[in-house]
Amino acid sequence: MPRKSNRIPGIEKRGDKWRARAFHSGTEKTKTFATQDEAVRWKREIERALERGEWIDPSLSGITFAEWAKLWLSAKNNISASTKRGYETRLRSHLLPAFGKHKLTAITNNQIGQWIAKSIYAGEGAVVIKQSYGVMRQIMGAAVLDGRLTRNPVLGVKLPRTKSKEKQALTMAQLRRLASECGEYETLILFAGTTGLRWGELVALEGRDVNVLHKTVNVNKAYSEGENYELVLGGTKTHQNRVVPFPKEIIGQVSDLIEKGNASAPLFQMPGGGLMNYRNFMCRIFKPAALRAELPKVSFHSLRHTTASLLISAGTPITTVAGILGHASTQMTLDVYGHLYEDDATKYIDRLGESLFNTGTDKERTNAVQAIGILSK
Repeated sequence: MPRKSNRIPGIEKRGDKWRARAFHSGTEKTKTFATQDEAVRWKREIERALERGEWIDPSLSGITFAEWAKLWLSAKNNISASTKRGYETRLRSHLLPAFGKHKLTAITNNQIGQWIAKSIYAGEGAVVIKQSYGVMRQIMGAAVLDGRLTRNPVLGVKLPRTKSKEKQALTMAQLRRLASECGEYETLILFAGTTGLRWGELVALEGRDVNVLHKTVNVNKAYSEGENYELVLGGTKTHQNRVVPFPKEIIGQVSDLIEKGNASAPLFQMPGGGLMNYRNFMCRIFKPAALRAELPKVSFHSLRHTTASLLISAGTPITTVAGILGHASTQMTLDVYGHLYEDDATKYIDRLGESLFNTGTDKERTNAVQAIGILSK
């Protein structure tokens, strides 16, 4: 009886093993199996995956979440030291304990959802969960771009609702009172409350960054805290340089600060000279001053909110507010401060009404009144 030959294309017997070969668009994948059925099944699965664009090189997909997270973080060269430290904290405290040993391809949408549910049950705050979720979404998204996953399993997972905290902003009178209570740092408080600069940007300012003639300051760098809380000089939070004006009323005070140092010296310094220390300043100067000013809940970041609030109340366009604050987009400004524009609706409708009833002929005004009466029925 003649020997039965293999008639399945791409499947061939090699000794006591079976080799499968899958082809697609000039690409060939091969693998050896103990049985012919296993070889056939693998060949069909691979060809379907190749056809759908879902095939992943096993040498890439076999990596664990912990291994990939380390590679991902080492490639993040466009973030500040404090942002990197935040990522490391989220990984160490939340993500690696839950997913570190899992292969990337084994992590599912449902598994991530269960992790969030367990975190909520364990009493984790919604903000912490949201931050950890954001880091994981970046990590898995980068894995997709690197060819290690076909889709990001984090997408579509529901997050717990968070109640946004009300942004505390000072009135002009409160700002002046707080600045006065800060003594020798009065200029720093007035400057921060009217320019909206972040703490790291203020600390990084040098005398040469100030243009007294044009009443502007060039914001092109910022300090952030590294892994061991050391100060690291880098770019601004949004990696964008900007020119920010400051009020003419404090030109004299700013000029005095420049004269005390040199062009490359920090504009704002500690009493003995050198860079400002945030914790030292808050404990020794800011918090006691806030208590004396009867503003116990105010934070230094409240000065940034104060700038936004005062600008918006003065009718400043949203694009200008975003530019001064250094936001990456006007949408970011609207997301944070959009509620401050809500009262403008009534103001502009009132203006429309005044224009409608105080212009035109008597007949036009009468017709308008009648039209409004009809619409209100």
